[in-house]
Amino acid sequence: MANKRMIILDLASLGMGEAPDANRFFSIGADTLGHIASKDLNVANLKSLGLGNIRWDNEIDTIAQEVAPRGFYGKMVNVISQNDASAGFREMFDYTTSLRTISVMDLMAEQKFNVAIISSFANYLEKQDEIHSVQVPNDSKAFVELSGQMDIQDSGLIYCQLPELKQFAHHKDVDGYTQQLSHVDKLLGKLMDNLREDDILIVTSSYASDPSYQRDVTREYLPIMVYNPQNTAGKSLGIKRSAGVIANVIAAYFDLDNHHEAKPNVIKEIL
Repeated sequence: MANKRMIILDLASLGMGEAPDANRFFSIGADTLGHIASKDLNVANLKSLGLGNIRWDNEIDTIAQEVAPRGFYGKMVNVISQNDASAGFREMFDYTTSLRTISVMDLMAEQKFNVAIISSFANYLEKQDEIHSVQVPNDSKAFVELSGQMDIQDSGLIYCQLPELKQFAHHKDVDGYTQQLSHVDKLLGKLMDNLREDDILIVTSSYASDPSYQRDVTREYLPIMVYNPQNTAGKSLGIKRSAGVIANVIAAYFDLDNHHEAKPNVIKEIL
């Protein structure tokens, strides 16, 4: 594909239940999705991608498994010793080449790929001048900017982290979080309708923050759902032992490091 394009939607704060090392981070019993799931939660598009299937071993009544999910679904855990939002983001995008560890976004910029970041934070990457960065105040604006960027950027990586969802988690507003995730799901449906046939969409979360829990950042499994409009016969991707799987997928998809030892390639399972 001459114009490979990948869109990453980061539902920052959405966790899937306590991680194996939750006790080290005072997160026993944390479960963002489980604690906000109620009759008021409507996430039909996330369900269609396999959100409920991720919880096959701990099902949520209101988020049932799909018999034929449209996305490839799984979960991942952080291995980094810090447990905060920025550490989760770094683990997700740091990539170890044969020579060094670098943000995969910087690596893409070095190799002249288009990279855009839509978020509420300032870009801390080395190649800031070569990466298009837009700061947004809320989730609706994030989707507007994402749609606009997709109209003008026909190749490369577009990363969008939603700012408003994580604010509800930070303020411990369970009802607000539930309503906002339902709103985000509707916007996700529109995004999926506007994808090109050869686009890769990854829906994930860089960290967890259970709004019903006393701590701001909770140590939980994190979702990963991958969707390509040409291949809607989704299946399980299993459990990935580091959030760095995202960087590995990006590097493999754009062939960024030919000399690096082969790593598990989620893309091969999808295309």
